[in-house]
Amino acid sequence: MAEALSHQKFDPSWGAVPPKDTATTPVFEFLRQAAREQPEKDALIFLHKTTSYKELDQCSDRIAAWLASLGLGKGDKVATMLPNCTQHVMVIYGILKAGCTMVPFNVMLKDQEIRYICEQSGAKAIFCLDILAPMVLPVAKDLGMLAAATVHATDFSEPTAKVPPLLAMPKQDVEGAVDFMEIIASDQGPVPLPEIDPENDLACLLYTSGTTGFPKGAMITHCNYNHAAGLLVDLIDMDDTDRLYMLFPLFHVAGQTLILFPAVMAKATCAAIPMFDPEDMLDLIQRFKLTFGFAPPTAYIGLLNHPSFAKFDLSSLKHTLASGAPVPPALQDEWQQKVGTYLYAGYGCTESTACGPGIVEMVNKKKPGCGALGVCTGEVKVVDENGKIVPRGVVGEFVLRGEGIVQGYWQNQEETDKLFTSDGWWYTGDAGYMDEDGFLFFVERIKDLIVASGYNIAPAEVENYLYQHPAVLEAAVIGVPDDYRGETVKAFIVPKPNVQASEQDILAFCKEKMAAYKAPKVVEFIDELPKNQSGKLLRRMLRERDSQ
Repeated sequence: MAEALSHQKFDPSWGAVPPKDTATTPVFEFLRQAAREQPEKDALIFLHKTTSYKELDQCSDRIAAWLASLGLGKGDKVATMLPNCTQHVMVIYGILKAGCTMVPFNVMLKDQEIRYICEQSGAKAIFCLDILAPMVLPVAKDLGMLAAATVHATDFSEPTAKVPPLLAMPKQDVEGAVDFMEIIASDQGPVPLPEIDPENDLACLLYTSGTTGFPKGAMITHCNYNHAAGLLVDLIDMDDTDRLYMLFPLFHVAGQTLILFPAVMAKATCAAIPMFDPEDMLDLIQRFKLTFGFAPPTAYIGLLNHPSFAKFDLSSLKHTLASGAPVPPALQDEWQQKVGTYLYAGYGCTESTACGPGIVEMVNKKKPGCGALGVCTGEVKVVDENGKIVPRGVVGEFVLRGEGIVQGYWQNQEETDKLFTSDGWWYTGDAGYMDEDGFLFFVERIKDLIVASGYNIAPAEVENYLYQHPAVLEAAVIGVPDDYRGETVKAFIVPKPNVQASEQDILAFCKEKMAAYKAPKVVEFIDELPKNQSGKLLRRMLRERDSQ
C-alpha cells in the first residue's frame, strides 16, 4: 500500500454549510446591501452605544466623499492608527468606497515605525486618535500628506460604559487636523463611485513582521477578503441573529476577516472591544447576549481566571474560537466545562487572510484533546527542504494555497518571489505535521518570528532599534516561553567596552523606541554572540542557552 502523503484539500462537508461564491463583489457592497435590507439593524456596539447599518453606510459615504474632495481615489493609500471603535469601522468602509487602499497599523507603534509604514506605503492621508496626533502629525507633514483627521473614541459612547483610561482623556483640539465628527456631520459632496476590479484592486496593505527587518506590506484584494470572510460565514453558518465580540484589532487580519467582514456579510452585529479587560468583556457578553467571536488563547485564560467569572451569564455564546497562538487542550477542556461551548482552535496568517486558507477545527471535523490545529480551509501540503511532500507523521513546512492568499508584498519583489509561487502556493515558514486522520499539528517556526499575544515580532526589527543604544555593541533577540503571552521577547546584549548600561536602561530605551508588545521584557548581557564560521548569528544556540 502506498504511503499516505501530507497533502489535503478542503472538504465542504466539514463546515456547517457548503461555501458560496462571494468573491466578485467589492467589499463595501455588502455594507450597502445590509443598509438597504435591514437599515435599522444594529451593525455596531461600542462603549454600549449602538450604530445601525443605515448610519454606518451614511457616515462611511461622507468619509468617502471627503477623501474624494481631497483628490484621492482609486489606488491611493490612506492610513489609519485607530483602536477598535465605531469610527474605525466607518473609516475602513469610507476608504474602500472611495476606491482607496487602507493602510491600518497598530496604535502602539512609535514615530520611527509610523514613518516607515507611511513612507513605504505612500500614504496620502491618515486617521488617528486625537491623543496620538502629537506623534503622527509631524510624520504626516514631513511626508507631504494631504490631510490628517483625528478621532476621539468616546464621541460614540454611552454613560453606562466602562471607558479604558487611555480613551477617557478629554477630547483634544488638534491644530492642523480635521475632527472626524465634522466630516460625518454634514454633506461632503457627491459619493464617489469607483469601478472596482475585485480580483486585482487592492483593498488593503497590511504590514506584517518578517525575519529580515522592517515590516512588509501584504497586498490584499477585495477578492481575498471576500473569500476569507464568506468561507467563515458558511463554516459556522453565521446569520443576522449573531452578535460578535471583536477583540482582535482591526489593524490585524483576524479583526478584519474573522469578525468585521463576515459580520457585515451576514448582517450580524459587532461589539467592538478597544482594549482587553476581562470583567468588561464578561459584562459585554452578558449585557448584549453575544453569540460568537475569535480571541487569542490568552483572552480566554484571562476570562476564566477572573475572580468574578462565575457571576456572569455566558449562555448566549454559540461558537467560540481561539487563534493567534497554540491553544492548549487543557484550556479547551476548562472552557467547555465552565461555559458549555466548545473552544475551537485555529491557525492563520496575514498572507492567507487568516482563514482563506487557514487551518481550523470545524463543526464536523475536529479532534478534541490532542492539540491539533484542525484541517485546512483551502489546500495544504507539508514539504521538506526540497519542496517535496512528506509522508504523514513527518515534520515539514506548511505550504498553503487558496483564493485568500495575498498578492505578495508591496514594493518588495525579492521577498514575494522567495515565498510565493507562480501556481499559488505560499510558504508559511511554520513547521508541523499531518497525522493519519488528516489533522495538522504545529511544531515550531522555521523562521525566527516571535509571536507574543498574537502579534508577530521580527527579531531583526527589534535588533535594529537596540543598535541605536550607545552602549550596545551587538544585539540579538529571541522568543522565550511565557505562560500568558505564549512568547515574550528576550534580548542578548554584548556591551561596548567601557560603556555602562543596566538591564533597566536597555528596557527603558526600548519602551521609548518601539511598540510595547515588541519591546524586550528581559535583557541578558553576554561576552559574545554565538556565530558560525561565516559570522552568521546562531539564534538556535541562544534558545538552547536560555532553556538550560
